[in-house]
Amino acid sequence: MIDNMCDIWSISFILRCMPNLKHFYFYLIVQTLLWPFTNQYLDGYIWQQMLELHLPCLSKFEFNMTIKKRLPKLDLDFVIDSFKYFVNKYSKWDMIIDRWRCGPRHRGK
Repeated sequence: MIDNMCDIWSISFILRCMPNLKHFYFYLIVQTLLWPFTNQYLDGYIWQQMLELHLPCLSKFEFNMTIKKRLPKLDLDFVIDSFKYFVNKYSKWDMIIDRWRCGPRHRGK
């Protein structure tokens, strides 16, 4: 288990050293508004390129993310479209995206 703040290219470098990896579980938790790497992780095309180039034996890819970052707003259609490759590549690969509204609630009188 690696617990560190790094960009996706650092993860790519680590994966190059593990070409026989069969199962890859990745958990992303973003809890700060100033964390600059969020969009890199949400681009499925980047993940596809990384996994195809460096992990030819990979049979299971599990990616769980929790993002508590409000801005900039995410283009969820792009995120979903960019990960469509994984739906076909890995059996029983599902994607669930929830958008929660955080902040104070205003009640009308």
